[in-house]
Amino acid sequence: MKLNFIKVNPTENMTVFVVDALPRTKYFEIANKIMNYNNIYAEQVGFIEKPILKNSNASARLQMMGGEFCGNASRSLAAVAVQRGFLNIKEEQGKYIVPLEVSGLDEVIYCEVEQLSSNAYDVAIKMPLQKSMKEIKVEYNDRVYKGIIVDLCGISHAVFLTQDKTIEKEFFQKVKSEIKNFDYDAFGIMFFNEKEEFMTPLVYVKETESLIWERSCGTGTVALGVVLSSIKKSNIDMNITQPGGQVKIITEWEDGCIRSIILKGMVYIVAEGQLYI
Repeated sequence: MKLNFIKVNPTENMTVFVVDALPRTKYFEIANKIMNYNNIYAEQVGFIEKPILKNSNASARLQMMGGEFCGNASRSLAAVAVQRGFLNIKEEQGKYIVPLEVSGLDEVIYCEVEQLSSNAYDVAIKMPLQKSMKEIKVEYNDRVYKGIIVDLCGISHAVFLTQDKTIEKEFFQKVKSEIKNFDYDAFGIMFFNEKEEFMTPLVYVKETESLIWERSCGTGTVALGVVLSSIKKSNIDMNITQPGGQVKIITEWEDGCIRSIILKGMVYIVAEGQLYI
């Protein structure tokens, strides 16, 4: 099978979009093969579809490989939409407003795109607010790690504020046993070193059974921002450094809760062409 693809780099959270119309029953198999080191390799795969929501004004729909929601992939598709001149994009004061449908959400979301060159874009997305937060305790290597699960639309993350640098993937299995009764499409663990202000993301997608140390994670950055804003009970406007670079998180705290969340960062369109499955 020969497929058309676009490869994007949102803070090195390498993402491949499949352009061709395909049955969703094939997404699992195709995504796993594309992500493999012996293909074009990526941390995640999304499929570009036509909008399906009633009375939708979206320029396109992004269906992620496991039906999850992804902030970085959403920002990346907005950049692709601007580059390729998708419909329903508005220009306001030199920036483009791109409406998108994304798996895991039942509403249109909006991205603000500033084009810096033919393949480089600064993209901000207004993120859905968290649905809930709850504490989690994990026993690992004779220690108890305390974290906070932030339940977002289409994905959830456990945020651990720790200075440890030796936590391995086995830690996820402990977390997985703690959330066995929790309903999720994808689940991440965000290790945030407060002293160094550095976040390390580990993300699991249930449908594809993939568990990856990601170079950056958009929704994980949102979860961290929600936790920090809730702890400080104030607005957050900070760049979160991750293995692939920095992603900005901006929260608005008002009347004892978060009213708005913005995720912002660079997106590079690095390749396009055909691949073989």
